[in-house]
Amino acid sequence: MEETLETMPHPDRETLMQYLNGALPDGASHALQRHLLLCPACEERLVALTPVPASSPSTAPQEEDYQDLIRRLLDSQRAEVAAIRHGLAAERAAAPGLWREIAPEPQERRRLMIDDPRFQTWGFFELLIDRAYEAIQEDPRAAEDLLRLAIDIAGQLGSAGYGPAAGETAQARAWIWLANILRVQGDFQQAEEAFQTAEQHLSSGWLDPLDEALLLELKGPLRRSQGRFEEAIEALDAAIGIYREVNEPHLQGRALGIKGLVLQYKGSFEGAADCFRTSLFLIDGLREPRLVLANQYNLICCLHDAGQNAEAASLIVDARRLIEQMGRRSDLLRLRWTEGKIAAARGRLKTAETILGEVREAFVESTLLFDAALVSLDLATVYLRQHRAEETKRLAAEMIPVFRAREVHREILAALIVFQQAAEMEQLTVGRIEEIAARLRQARGNPQPRLGTEA
Repeated sequence: MEETLETMPHPDRETLMQYLNGALPDGASHALQRHLLLCPACEERLVALTPVPASSPSTAPQEEDYQDLIRRLLDSQRAEVAAIRHGLAAERAAAPGLWREIAPEPQERRRLMIDDPRFQTWGFFELLIDRAYEAIQEDPRAAEDLLRLAIDIAGQLGSAGYGPAAGETAQARAWIWLANILRVQGDFQQAEEAFQTAEQHLSSGWLDPLDEALLLELKGPLRRSQGRFEEAIEALDAAIGIYREVNEPHLQGRALGIKGLVLQYKGSFEGAADCFRTSLFLIDGLREPRLVLANQYNLICCLHDAGQNAEAASLIVDARRLIEQMGRRSDLLRLRWTEGKIAAARGRLKTAETILGEVREAFVESTLLFDAALVSLDLATVYLRQHRAEETKRLAAEMIPVFRAREVHREILAALIVFQQAAEMEQLTVGRIEEIAARLRQARGNPQPRLGTEA
């Protein structure tokens, strides 16, 4: 996760004139000033617009004198920024060592330790945000702990020489990511409140467009989880537009992938596939290689759901290669599962039977019982299409003892009992199996299996 602190859209002529005349609000003026220090083209445009005061011919300085004055002022500010950057580089270099000091300690002890001014640096704050981002999928609770530490530190940055706007900006970023973690953990009310807190801090911060875009990007999944799909798409489109304006293709691709998930949940599979295709062109695989893997997998799933199974099958080999390079065994199993469903959809029922049987056994062995139940239903559909009622009955009969012994969620067990009873009475149809599968997925809240990469 890498974001610049100083980027904003290139200002138009009217904005530059308002800046020269002192007519911009303080926050916008501050943001534009930082942009000018980093953008020579906009700096030259500003210099060209600098007015020359009216004076008598004998005393009037030349236009070049005023422009030189502006340049010297900007040079002085640029030197100040260079010193800040040098200090930030030192903070970033020291941050891993500081983390090693507190990492073994319990959270309460950590919160006491960061009262030491050594920890109250922007570099250490950045490290906590980055580590939380990396931990979202593997250990959301640990990510939440990291972000609460980041919030504590952000509250001290305003008085630690960075200025009040820096402290507010840091608070906004930490609260945005905390809201996302709370959403991942299913606490939608707390996530909503965290976003509101982030917005309050954002209004007093640097007004960096990337912060606004991040808030919109991560609000999208919350609105999706709340079933407010149109609001989710609206927020994500706004984020995508900002990332495009500030020339951040990787972040644009990341937000497009999240929009694809919203459309996938909504059942708009072709639109979702378009989002995933475009995102794969924009994402920087060196920055977030697993994001490439996730969007490739999601594209395959959407193509299958849209009935475009030949194209979906053509992408399996590349996806498998990516998983072998950077994925996990569970990722390979999910891809194999999708491969089995694609084979079934293309009429290759024997191949599908073999693949789905292998995946089912692996899920049971790994105690991934929710997925084992769903793949069992896919396998039952393959049997049904071959008019193999006895195999379907045996499959259903085998499932109940396994799931009952593992004390799975009662909704899973109830759905499987319905499945077993229908199989015994030979009343199963493909439509009935799909209804049972939908009931299971609704209990989990996901439309289909996915890789653990969602922001």
